[in-house]
Amino acid sequence: MTVDFQTWMRAVWTSIMEPTDSARKAIAMNIPRDALWTALALIVVMNVIMVVLLQMISPAPVAFQERAFAMSPFGFVAILSIFLVMFVFGLFYAGQIMGGAGTLHGALTIIVWFQSISLTLEAIQLVLVVISPAIASIFGLLSLGALMWCFLNFINVLHEFNNLGKAFVVIFLALIGTALLAGIVLAVLGIGPAGGMA
Repeated sequence: MTVDFQTWMRAVWTSIMEPTDSARKAIAMNIPRDALWTALALIVVMNVIMVVLLQMISPAPVAFQERAFAMSPFGFVAILSIFLVMFVFGLFYAGQIMGGAGTLHGALTIIVWFQSISLTLEAIQLVLVVISPAIASIFGLLSLGALMWCFLNFINVLHEFNNLGKAFVVIFLALIGTALLAGIVLAVLGIGPAGGMA
């Protein structure tokens, strides 16, 4: 199936405006697990490329720029990969604790679709930075709000809660658990902001 630019942007817009229906459709597609893991790996690489480009063209303070990439892009790929993989499992298990009906495959699907939307918005912001940093900043704030709302509804659909409060708790628990475990793993591997994995 070929997806052109217009179709993709329409899908992204629909996901933001109608996150519940979009999440149901994404899960119902039942995409093979291998394809989802491959897509997640590609998304990680694209995210790092976006961050590097944004830092190169964004008029950030010198102090911020010096700290932003104390590690190599490979280290950043490792950190993001570990975090996202653990976050997938975190969303699944946290949902189970809260009585959710979501599956691990569904959690992976949701993360891949959400990250695809996020990556698209990052690309738009990158273009806007070149045109106007002020407009790009406003767009970034609006995107953050839209993504938070979108993800909350995605998790609500994933675990069939019909309760955004429970979905919020699941996200919170998953983030805390992922941060703790990822921190331990990264420490063991010796990867960190101070110059890991050059």
